[in-house]
Amino acid sequence: MPAGHGGCRLVFPGFIPPRARTLGSPQMTCSNKTRPGVRGLVAALALGAGLLPVACRAPRGGPWVSPRPVSVGAVADANLALPGTPGLPDPATPEACRGRRRDLARAAGDGLLLFAGGSEPERGRFLAQDDFHYLVGACGQDAVLLLLAEAGELIEVRLYLPAFDAHHERWNGPRLAPGEAATRQTGISDTRPLDQLAGDLDALLGTALPLTAGRAATTICYAAGTALEIIEERGHSATSPRELLNPLQAVKSAGEMDALRAAVRITCASLADACAVALPGAFEYTAEAAIEGGFRRRGAAALAFPSICGAGPSTCILHYRENGRRLADGDLLIMDVGAKYLHYCADVTRTIPVNGRFTPRQREIYELVWQAQQRAAAALRPGLTLRDIDRVARDYLQQQGYGAAFMHGVGHHLGLRVHDVPGFRGPFQAGMVVTVEPGIYLKEESLGVRIEDDYLITEEGAELLSGSIPSRWDLLEAYLAKIRVNSDSPAPPSQPME
Repeated sequence: MPAGHGGCRLVFPGFIPPRARTLGSPQMTCSNKTRPGVRGLVAALALGAGLLPVACRAPRGGPWVSPRPVSVGAVADANLALPGTPGLPDPATPEACRGRRRDLARAAGDGLLLFAGGSEPERGRFLAQDDFHYLVGACGQDAVLLLLAEAGELIEVRLYLPAFDAHHERWNGPRLAPGEAATRQTGISDTRPLDQLAGDLDALLGTALPLTAGRAATTICYAAGTALEIIEERGHSATSPRELLNPLQAVKSAGEMDALRAAVRITCASLADACAVALPGAFEYTAEAAIEGGFRRRGAAALAFPSICGAGPSTCILHYRENGRRLADGDLLIMDVGAKYLHYCADVTRTIPVNGRFTPRQREIYELVWQAQQRAAAALRPGLTLRDIDRVARDYLQQQGYGAAFMHGVGHHLGLRVHDVPGFRGPFQAGMVVTVEPGIYLKEESLGVRIEDDYLITEEGAELLSGSIPSRWDLLEAYLAKIRVNSDSPAPPSQPME
């Protein structure tokens, strides 16, 4: 999915836009240096499910997801898993989360941090907010995590959960409540009813300090909303804790890499499904349905972002969403898609000729994009930054006369979010995962090409994770011919179904 080229939105310190107050506020840190014994108080305000926190206190819409809860220690249904990818345990184990909370406390120094997991969405399945899941694991809706750090040591860990509600359970199924079951699942011994949150914060902080908590994207967690109102009433400023979280989340653990590799494999296998049916006379949504159906069949809980399946003139629209055009003989089709598996995102793009063969002009542009990608990928190594990699691809396309036709960034970090660790500009380290996705878009020719792959930074350079579908033009043509001969997919409809 194309990364923006610059363009960080700024908001004045302490200002929370009205829209953020109603739909979801950015993660924030609040400070008050007058409290004895707690210097530089940090209170992290977690977003609800489906929103991305960014630096500079700017609220920002995040990827659409169709959420699904995953129990800690449980595995994905083995019957749905991709062959060769057995169901994996959630990497957010109680032990892993305990270490992450300690690391966050060490980074915060002195402070209070609050993360809300999010409320039940209006549509789709519930999936906890990414940062909350990173620190707690799966524990259900309307949960709030409270951490208190002093001198880099974690001295309080509290998990607030809704009390048992028989009516809610009858309509929506079981929901984790305070008590022994919550402690067994999360490893957090201090679990409390959610309606105690505001009072506990008052007792903990005193009347002169702010109370903070998170709101969900579509519904308000009442106790959290009350706490946020108290912050605003007391006039305390707030800032994002992303600078604390980004270094922790940028380098992936072995368990996180297992989940991320699985997400990439699921994405590539589902792209192969789409390549088999994206024929002249089919529709963009034919490819979209094959991809998203493939995600679910293989155990992915959600989309990492809305699938982009654009053909012909739609290849020049970077974040195309309609996916409704008929595929014509001679069209190119861009498929920019990603599965979200155990909270980790893939992001892979292939541009294919619908009829299986590039025209000479299409091949010329495609080869330039491929060469730009290969040069940029070859430069990946610890110590460089995304800006350095962007310059490699951009300089090459500029030399070829197409610099102006490459209008987005060359890539982004990948992990819990499709554009992971937002605002992070540091050098690569082994264990980071990034995308490389140059493109050329010629609107006057209705000709757009983008190629995107996912790479793990290693000590020696980088490992390609998404190479199961070839990207070199001749290998791609041969791949399409093979997969379509072997496909038993029905012929595409001549008319869209009503």
